[in-house]
Amino acid sequence: MEHIIPKALLFDDSFSNKTLAYRNVNLKKANRTAFDFMSSDYQSDLENYKERVNSLYNNGKGAISKAKRNKLLLAQSKLPEGFIDRDLRNSQYIAKKAKQLLFEVFSAVLSTSGSITGKLREDWDLINVMKELNMPKYKALGLTEIEVRKNNKKVEVIKDWSKRNDHRHHAMDALTVAFTTHNHIQYLNNLNARNDERLEMHKVISNIQNKITHKNEDGKRRFIKPMPSFRKEAKVHIEQILVSFKNKNKVVTNNINKSKLKGKDNYHKKLQLTPRGQLHKETVYGKNKRQQEKPTKISKRFTIDQAQFIINVPQRKSVLSHLKKYDNKNEIAFDTKTLKKDPLLYNNEPLKEVLCFEEIYTIRKDINSDNFKDEKALNKVVDLKTRQILLDRLREHNNKPKEAFSDLEKKPIWLNESKGISIKRVTITGVSNAEPLHYKKDHLGQDIFNASGSNIPADFVSTGNNHHVAIYKDKDDKLQEKVVSFYEAVIRVNQDLPVIDKSYNLDLGWQFLFTMKQNEMFVFSSDGFNPNEVDLMDENNFSLISPNLYRVQKIATKNYMFRHHLETTVEENKTLKDLAYINVRSTEPLRGVVKLRINHIGEIVQIGEY
Repeated sequence: MEHIIPKALLFDDSFSNKTLAYRNVNLKKANRTAFDFMSSDYQSDLENYKERVNSLYNNGKGAISKAKRNKLLLAQSKLPEGFIDRDLRNSQYIAKKAKQLLFEVFSAVLSTSGSITGKLREDWDLINVMKELNMPKYKALGLTEIEVRKNNKKVEVIKDWSKRNDHRHHAMDALTVAFTTHNHIQYLNNLNARNDERLEMHKVISNIQNKITHKNEDGKRRFIKPMPSFRKEAKVHIEQILVSFKNKNKVVTNNINKSKLKGKDNYHKKLQLTPRGQLHKETVYGKNKRQQEKPTKISKRFTIDQAQFIINVPQRKSVLSHLKKYDNKNEIAFDTKTLKKDPLLYNNEPLKEVLCFEEIYTIRKDINSDNFKDEKALNKVVDLKTRQILLDRLREHNNKPKEAFSDLEKKPIWLNESKGISIKRVTITGVSNAEPLHYKKDHLGQDIFNASGSNIPADFVSTGNNHHVAIYKDKDDKLQEKVVSFYEAVIRVNQDLPVIDKSYNLDLGWQFLFTMKQNEMFVFSSDGFNPNEVDLMDENNFSLISPNLYRVQKIATKNYMFRHHLETTVEENKTLKDLAYINVRSTEPLRGVVKLRINHIGEIVQIGEY
């Protein structure tokens, strides 16, 4: 059973999105729509495919529905964006259920609509508040422009900006709803009563109108503001909002698994630790060696592990012998002073650089236009001869992968045509770092050991997301990092160790400072603002804190991305660097930042590591 449009693209499990396919075709199609699969792999048969689909729909016997016909002819680029019908129905049901639950607590619950909120927001002059709050910072960067509107009126606007770029637009709507009364809803829902024959209803609406509306100087009727300085007060309070994000702190969940004992009525209970996320990515890689393109210099950084990968055997023996004299301490063995007194020789000449193997993690990929879209993708192919054949094939078709790598059954790519050997799958390089999922075993299930008596790793996986980065200060007052993956964090919990290693390198004089986890909040210094000179717990200072408050978006080795707490998008627009986001590429810029803990209602409840 095959999904015409993969559930990864559109979670549609209806009958109209299902068909039958051979298993090998299903695997080949992967996460592509049926139309994209045909367009890429069977381009010459695409027109026949379209005719066949349309004939099944038009044959008068209802072989396939209109919905199924449309899905069979739908390319991924044409998939609808935003809310689909099912999402809309779900949100309607949620609103109805929420009202039902509130009625169990409150005697009166009023529901309003977006159109009513929009009308009140306009009449109460709240429309441009979000733009005014954002204007100064964008104007300072030169990201505003003048628009000429009706009656030749000139208005300054922020380029490519919408109120939905700022999380606080939800607060604006909530504020409007909070001041919406039963009179507002009844009045707007029954405006047509003035043209109604029911005079009694007309009278009620007229009375409400006189109570909650008034005529402006332009003669138009507007809703009366909830208070004289409503707009000013709204602006002050919205400017002080600190957005709260849920931190991803928890590593495992304690679950109790029950299993019934054989022949008995009672159960055996066992505490089971369940990871709160994906331990590693699905792809399993192999491990290979290949020759490095450039030789490696012999220096203090050249370790014994690298020495084991020297290609030239006599050179390898010379390097290992030299290391052994200095207890395998490369910092001493290959120090400049050491090498002057005791040079590392090979063939009576100083050995300054060596050619080494490097370990690479590999995976097999099918030859198609999705896997190999350009020359950059083809350069990952490990076998040099195969890589060149594929590059030549792509260039022959004017660098158009759909033409070069489609319909390979009829247009094979030959590795050796005389022997009938064609290229259908290739080995490519994968990730740069991976962890072993298993260790090699023999046919009896016993561990296989290498020459040094260690297990031989097999089946490597990328550990995926990092759990946290721990920042330390070393004995020389320099900031150092330790990146811990979610995989490693789970292992530490299983070993009954703290997830955050605060004693790491304590013997070397390191001092733990703080961690950075996804969605944790940090205040940065800026011109005229130093978080260490401000009372961060005082709500009156929140408007000063807000422009300098960032959440941790993503973390990697010497690469930390912070996103401004008001930003709703995660785009990396370079013109908005240091405004919408801060990208830190070393540990030193973290000196002086202050970590905060913000509760669910936007209050700062703790300063520093927690």
